[in-house]
Amino acid sequence: MNKRLFSSTVMLLLATPFCYASGYTLAVANHIIVVLVIIVIVLIVMGCYGIHYNKIISQRNEQLRRILTALDEYRALVTDDSLSPIVQKEAMPKDVDQSFFVKMDARVNKERPFTNPDFDHFALVQFMEVTNEMFCKLVPRYADPKRTLDYINSLRSEYAAKILMEHPDYSLSDIAIQCGFRDTASFNKAFKFSFGITPNDYLSGISQMFKKKER
Repeated sequence: MNKRLFSSTVMLLLATPFCYASGYTLAVANHIIVVLVIIVIVLIVMGCYGIHYNKIISQRNEQLRRILTALDEYRALVTDDSLSPIVQKEAMPKDVDQSFFVKMDARVNKERPFTNPDFDHFALVQFMEVTNEMFCKLVPRYADPKRTLDYINSLRSEYAAKILMEHPDYSLSDIAIQCGFRDTASFNKAFKFSFGITPNDYLSGISQMFKKKER
């Protein structure tokens, strides 16, 4: 962008003497200069927008990194002991559902069964060793298999973000497969749904972060 802006500016400075030297009329020369001025202005606007956009992406990536770190620290505090038999009973304390979800989230992130692309709602139920009916009672927000899949894909996206942070040289297709996505398209869609940015934007922000650290 800087090179193109510099080249256009030089062309603008040389436009007037070039036009007169080439024998163009004043009207034609003015048209050429106006076009070059517009090009320079557009490049300046694009450059400023690019700088602003990269700054926003970099800030968002830093916030995302802190959130992921905080989540890891929180999950590390949750024991991965087997769930109490009380979850199999119909009469459950009010806080059992919350405890179940917290332990489930910690265990799934630790063992990462979601790297299997066939891991879905019913696979998660089986993984947690409860019946589907009990699972829906304990985690009513995920009674719908589609919402459960959204949750699983968010965990896959979170895992992908960590891999991208540690290995920005990995290809997106390889990371998608490694995290349990069937293809890059579904990976991009889930990642943007989870974090509000695409994997490419996330990588761009990481590159900016690394450049700042090298300075």
